[in-house]
Amino acid sequence: MNLVNPVEEPDLQNPINPVPTPPITLLVMAGGRSRRMGRDKAWLEIDGVPLVERVVQRLASLAGEVLFSAREPAPYAALCARLPLPAAVVLDRYPDAGPLAGLEAGLAAAAHDLVFAVATDMPFVNPALVSHLLDLSEGYDAVVPLTPHGDTPEPEPLHAVYRRTCLPAIRAQLDAGRRRVVSFFDDIQVRYVTPEEMLPFDPALRSFVNVNTPEEWGELGITN
Repeated sequence: MNLVNPVEEPDLQNPINPVPTPPITLLVMAGGRSRRMGRDKAWLEIDGVPLVERVVQRLASLAGEVLFSAREPAPYAALCARLPLPAAVVLDRYPDAGPLAGLEAGLAAAAHDLVFAVATDMPFVNPALVSHLLDLSEGYDAVVPLTPHGDTPEPEPLHAVYRRTCLPAIRAQLDAGRRRVVSFFDDIQVRYVTPEEMLPFDPALRSFVNVNTPEEWGELGITN
C-alpha cells in the first residue's frame, strides 16, 4: 500500500488547529449522477488531484478508515489501494434511494461509531471545523451544520457527523419510501451548529462551497 501525505494548504483558513480525536469513519458520498456537471464530479482535478481524493487528503488525519458511497466500485480500486488508511467502497442496499441510502450503507459498514459524511464535491472541507463538529457529538446521534440560505439557515446533511445509532431511524424512512436525507432528523437527537459557531474555525465558511455545474466549477478559477 502506497502512502499519500495529507494535503495541508494555506487556503484552509484555519486559525485553530484540529484537536486529535478518536478515529472516525470518513464516508465520502460519491454516488450522484452529476447530471448538471455532465461528467462525474468525483474525478474533476485540482492540481492534478481528483476531488474525491482531495477530500480524503484533507481529512485523513481525523479518520481511521475511509468508505466511498459510490455507484460502481471499479473506479475506486486504485484510489483505495494508495490511501494511507483502510478504504473500501460501499454500495447502496436500497436501490435508487439517493444519498439517504448511501448514508445507510456507510453507517452499516462503518468500523467506528462516529461517521463524518461529506459530499465528494466540497473541495475546501476544513479539518479544524470537522474536528469541532466531532467534539460536539457527545450525547447526540448527529451533529449537523446550519448554513446560510437567504434569511433562514438550513441543515447541511452531507457535511455532518452521524452515529451508528441513526440506522434504525434511517431504515424506517427508507422502508416507508422516503428519500430526503433530513427525513429522519425528527426521530433522533440532533445538535445543530449555527454559522456563528463555525466562523472561528472557517471564517469564510468555504467548507460548504460545492460544485454542481461547469459554471460553478469555472467560478473556482480551476482548469483541468
